[in-house]
Amino acid sequence: MKKVYLLKEFESKKLINKKKIKVFIVAGELSGDLLGEGLIIELKKMTNDIEIFGVGGSKMIAQGLKPIFNIKFLSIMGIFEVILKIPKVIKLLNLAKSKIIEINPDIVITIDAPGFNFRLQKSIKSLGIKQIHYVAPSVWAWKSYRAKKITKFLDHLLVLFPFEKKFFIKEGLSTTFVGHPIAFDDYYNNNQYFLEKSLNENALKKIVILPGSRISEIKKLMPVFIKAAELLNKNYKEIKFYIVTLTEYKTIIMEYFKDTNLNFYITSSHDERYNIYGKADFALCASGTVTMELAKASTAMLVVYKLHFITWFILKAMVKVKTATIINIILKENVIPELFQQDVNEFNIHRIIKSYLDDDNLNKIQIKKLKIAINELKSGTNDPSYIAAKSVLSYININ
Repeated sequence: MKKVYLLKEFESKKLINKKKIKVFIVAGELSGDLLGEGLIIELKKMTNDIEIFGVGGSKMIAQGLKPIFNIKFLSIMGIFEVILKIPKVIKLLNLAKSKIIEINPDIVITIDAPGFNFRLQKSIKSLGIKQIHYVAPSVWAWKSYRAKKITKFLDHLLVLFPFEKKFFIKEGLSTTFVGHPIAFDDYYNNNQYFLEKSLNENALKKIVILPGSRISEIKKLMPVFIKAAELLNKNYKEIKFYIVTLTEYKTIIMEYFKDTNLNFYITSSHDERYNIYGKADFALCASGTVTMELAKASTAMLVVYKLHFITWFILKAMVKVKTATIINIILKENVIPELFQQDVNEFNIHRIIKSYLDDDNLNKIQIKKLKIAINELKSGTNDPSYIAAKSVLSYININ
């Protein structure tokens, strides 16, 4: 019988595997690329001979991932948007499956993007390869039946949030709460990254604008964000807007500011966000992982959510929670204000941001709650990537 490396052995030594371990990882979003990066780093620390294949972004590739196609092809948001790209999705699924058969990895790990990744995991069940998914589907929000469905093809599930584990354990799926890496990120308090000098101007009102990581989000949100910024510009003599975006979207976003007199600073440096988020007075952002980054930076925020009207119509009928912000779900109260669909307009955005800029107590109350939520995102003292890597290697035969 093949020996399986037990979790307790990781505590004191590196796994000396007799054969090269082959791991196939598919990350479907840029946030998944961050999780994948941490996982690969820890796997490499714990093993002496490992090869990584699959789909990931620049961070995973920098850690040694051998990509089979570009991660941007999986960055699809919303039901309607997915329908339009079904032929491309099917083609990518077939390509991923054929590569898995060709490579014959010891384990297949999918990260987030359940629409694509669960279809892939289900399609390879008959291959007899161990299967793990990282980031739970939002069964607490909608499609609760998925908790039972994924037990049929997954061996293990890694979850980021403390309230998620119970939904899958009761269905018989082995599940580990690893925590969220953002809760352990120290760079918001101590770093040597570039600091835009205006961030140290105390008299200046500093507003972060984060329109999302997808071009569809940016096109929906930037016009109304600009209008709200212009209203705020009339209220405060000294106010500046800071935008953190991806390199490919920087020029596009700058175009929205072209015909305004707004004072703004835009960067595509991922590292600069630590100082920008940490020193901002308030943040206006699209729903997503960035809300936890802002919470870690102790920056009060307003979250907006705007989808294609067909997608929204379907989701509204199915969603079981009244918030789209994970921090609110963790705290079980709507600490972070939110705007949805038609309510995402310049007047509502202006009203909410101005209330926080004018009322320091309102700001402090949200920040206090954000700190509580961040502590809830930790699973003990170990880094989530370390816990995730231990779980992964416990499923791999080493002889």
